[in-house]
Amino acid sequence: MRSKEFKDVPIRRFDTPAINSSEISNFEIVRLCAEEFGDDPITIPPHRHDYYHIMFIEQGSGIHTIDFKAYDIVPNTLFFVSPGQVHALETSKNTKGYVISFDSGFYHIKDNFEKLLRVPFFHSMHNSPVIYFDNNHPKIKTIWNDLFLEYQSPYKDKNRMLRALFEILLIQASRAYKLPNHPQRPSYLSFQLRKLETLIDTHFKTYKMLNDYAELMHMSPRHLNSLAKKTLNKTVLNLIHERCLMEAKRLLLFTTNSTSEIAMELGFSDTSYFLRFFKKHTGLTPSLFKTQYQ
Repeated sequence: MRSKEFKDVPIRRFDTPAINSSEISNFEIVRLCAEEFGDDPITIPPHRHDYYHIMFIEQGSGIHTIDFKAYDIVPNTLFFVSPGQVHALETSKNTKGYVISFDSGFYHIKDNFEKLLRVPFFHSMHNSPVIYFDNNHPKIKTIWNDLFLEYQSPYKDKNRMLRALFEILLIQASRAYKLPNHPQRPSYLSFQLRKLETLIDTHFKTYKMLNDYAELMHMSPRHLNSLAKKTLNKTVLNLIHERCLMEAKRLLLFTTNSTSEIAMELGFSDTSYFLRFFKKHTGLTPSLFKTQYQ
């Protein structure tokens, strides 16, 4: 029996086709402004999506919390949220900006999933989900404005234009993005690491061993482990454990599931093994962790 789904944190989904278009599936862009949210501060409680989320803050301040880490909101900031991540928002009055929501099908079209692996800010526990632009970067504002205007346009072929503009946005963001501790990482290694992280993100509840991911990536276990150590100074097993631990923290804090249900959901053979695993990596029992962080 599987554990219960999130109770306390809503999972936001694309339940209907994109607004204002019969051609574009699962893509939308909205403005953060007084006309939409009023002049009061914007407060959005913890939740997660089954789609991707990009937020551009043009004006305002506050805190954006993504998976237990708090990031400052300042003008000219981009935030990236991957499916499944828990995030919450608190902003000042008169905050302005844009939010894009999209699923992988919109971006890939007929391409394979590898296209999204080439950007560093999605599906990664080791790369920061935020870019702080300086005030002398007008291109980023122009792209967001163009995207919003095109989304509101009546043109029948606007899906093609939106994808082109969206591609430009991701390229501009990738150029501005600075990888922590690895500024000169070769593109091959970055791509393989992103592929590994995405596979772990997808399969960590079922596949727990190095050999599982070596087979999925068509590499020898030794070569794959060497790649992880060279790029992150961690083993593949370290990465699997980190991803499992992150999900455990989400479930403990943001659901009403019991510890035994969480252990089962995460693929542990018994609750006692999960308790030992959690305490080994955090120094806390699950119940003490909930007490300290709630």
